[in-house]
Amino acid sequence: MKHFWKGFESSKTAAPVRFKKHVIVLFWNEEPRGVKAKEVFSKISKRYPSVAIKTINVRQDPTKPLRHNIHSLPMVLLLKDGREVGRVLADDGTTLLEKLFRKATT
Repeated sequence: MKHFWKGFESSKTAAPVRFKKHVIVLFWNEEPRGVKAKEVFSKISKRYPSVAIKTINVRQDPTKPLRHNIHSLPMVLLLKDGREVGRVLADDGTTLLEKLFRKATT
């Protein structure tokens, strides 16, 4: 083992630290609840232009909700560097969505 670690002492191989970025993801479908949630989501996202958003139609890509253990739709996730920080059902109300967007700006 002594020879294995010989080259690692002098060189730094770690990647540089990146800026921590928030992304808000909406998982929805074409049902009336999903369409309404997408409209509310887009209205709120216009008030926060600095927040990166992504909308995913579950019928077009059914494997993505499985990665985040999503069982009910429409669902909104707040991700920080790809890790889940917050989760809200999109039809719970605009105040919870507003809180999620404010959390993403900090």
